[in-house]
Amino acid sequence: MFCVGGFVAALLILSIHFTKFGDNKSPEVLTVTSGSHNIAVESFTQVKKPDQDPLAEVLKSAVMEGNTVIMTQANEAWMAPNSLFDLFLEGFHVGEEIEHLLNHLIVVTVDQKGFEKCKTVHKYCYFMKTKKKNFSDEKAYMSKDYLAMMWARNKFQRRILKMGYNFLFTDMDIVWFRNPLRHIAITSDFAFASDFFYGDEDKIEISTPNGGFMYVKSSNKTIQFFKSWYEQRVNYPDQHDQYVLNQIKVELTKKFQVRMQFVNSLYTAGFCEMSKDISKVCTVHANCCVGIAAKLQDLRGILEDWKTYKSIPPWVKDKENFRFRDHGICLHPMGK
Repeated sequence: MFCVGGFVAALLILSIHFTKFGDNKSPEVLTVTSGSHNIAVESFTQVKKPDQDPLAEVLKSAVMEGNTVIMTQANEAWMAPNSLFDLFLEGFHVGEEIEHLLNHLIVVTVDQKGFEKCKTVHKYCYFMKTKKKNFSDEKAYMSKDYLAMMWARNKFQRRILKMGYNFLFTDMDIVWFRNPLRHIAITSDFAFASDFFYGDEDKIEISTPNGGFMYVKSSNKTIQFFKSWYEQRVNYPDQHDQYVLNQIKVELTKKFQVRMQFVNSLYTAGFCEMSKDISKVCTVHANCCVGIAAKLQDLRGILEDWKTYKSIPPWVKDKENFRFRDHGICLHPMGK
């Protein structure tokens, strides 16, 4: 019996030695035979932990300093070869010191095929599943499916805030050339681009927020703001989230005591109002433009203008006033 007891004690010591506090293990009964004696001994096997939330994992991996992520949204149509996704990524590669921002970009897809395409070219992709909706093809502006997709995006953005992350959301029909985060005030709870800039970044009464370029700081105030914004959709049937926000922005900023900044279009330009200074512009948005084909043609022209500008010697840039082209399917001269 002494030998058997010693043997059992040794097994128990080994079991304790290899088991750490906090390990998620469950007991398994082993039978040890010694002569005519059968002795039950408990060992431990590792229990598989439940899968981690894929959104939590991608946010943790992509977050930058300041607990901020960059997000864009796409479907299969926008991610087809030589379509907007390729153009969007190219901007980061040819822009001024912004290629590293791709390490903080999360591409949120709304269909399975778009998600699969994303994973072949980008490391941070997330499939935002929606009930009973197929968002894989191009959605006509203001169609029922288009509105459903916009409000699903709005709800998803609130989820990001509730998880404690700030975000800069950018539409995929925006080409980046410089880092626009440098022009967002640290005191801003929200920061938007607007189709037209009226000379004052705090001119909330007349400024129109464009949800295609939106920075939001995570806080209880902004989470409740988003909740109220989403709930207001029932009072504005057949309207998208951007339209509803423009109707309620003054009321909600006062109610929740948040600052809403409208970034100067000198830095966040668009087809509605192009920047007059290519040496300062950070982003160009294909707004005031309907249809993927039209957006693609004019954005490719803008990208070519940027490449030409970059190839010019600095001493020539200092003497000349270079501007983007003002002609195309959607582009047109301003003030002419």
